Amino acid sequence: MIEKFQAVLLGFAIGDALAAPIEDVIQDTLGGAIKITSYTKALPSHPLKHLEPGQYSDETQAMLLVGQSLVESRGFVPDNLVHHFVDWFQGQKLRALWRFPSNTMMKACRKLASGVPWNQAGFPSAGVIATVRTVPILLAFWRNSTLLKDAVEKSCRMTHTDSRVVAASLVLAAAIKMGLEGSEPTPDILINAAIERSQAFAPDIAKRLKVMRDCLKMEPTLAMEQIGKGGFCLEAVPAALYWFLRYPRQFDEMMIESANIGGDSDAIAAVAGAVFGAFNDLSAIPQRWIDRLENADKIKQLGCDLYRLASPLK
Repeated sequence: MIEKFQAVLLGFAIGDALAAPIEDVIQDTLGGAIKITSYTKALPSHPLKHLEPGQYSDETQAMLLVGQSLVESRGFVPDNLVHHFVDWFQGQKLRALWRFPSNTMMKACRKLASGVPWNQAGFPSAGVIATVRTVPILLAFWRNSTLLKDAVEKSCRMTHTDSRVVAASLVLAAAIKMGLEGSEPTPDILINAAIERSQAFAPDIAKRLKVMRDCLKMEPTLAMEQIGKGGFCLEAVPAALYWFLRYPRQFDEMMIESANIGGDSDAIAAVAGAVFGAFNDLSAIPQRWIDRLENADKIKQLGCDLYRLASPLK
């Protein structure tokens, strides 16, 4: 089980690091799309041009902050997470730490830094960053739905007050729980579990997940047109599940295809990587992805720490 926790976090960071420099379609000199198959450096015109291959963006930064806060506090403590968010916000002034953060995250953290209470700092946004950063929460409380829901709601609310980010987080929680339990990645079972957990927060989630299921029969380009691939949480999370369900045991294929779709591909590939890690484990992720990943050892250690938090030693 501990290797699944590590694989969830590493799969997330790998997807982010692979896709972040190529969110926009890269064209070659003949006008054809270039498919990126390994970590790359962004073009000079890209906002992440200062990063080296294998470095991740703000999605992984935020996800790791949540995980570190959980471990430090031995649970979810909003004030501790606020401290981490404010430090992160201040750190974005440094070139090496700046990872193209979302406007909503930055605006909310600016309010937190000025002393606004955590439950009053958020904005009415449904951006996927609020959802993807909850992955450590989903691991820490995967056996306790009450604690999980409470922590997810509070974490999201700090920056994003739209209830759909909570719904998308609970969809992701259902998928990760199934994987940790050793279930098979059966689309209907996964979708039904996700709907049961999340529809109170987003009544239209059932329709979006069923569209995703139907799109599994389609060619990927058409599927992405139907599902969407933007930064809206109810597009990005179903899109990530599409790529996972299309390649549930093939990490390379899933990662490369999801990273090259355009749109908010770093969030989509990150979520797909996290779900893959839950259903498989560390041995299913080729070592070449881990060797060049920024802070891979620290991410693996965080996976160990979250495992111990979720399953205390007796």
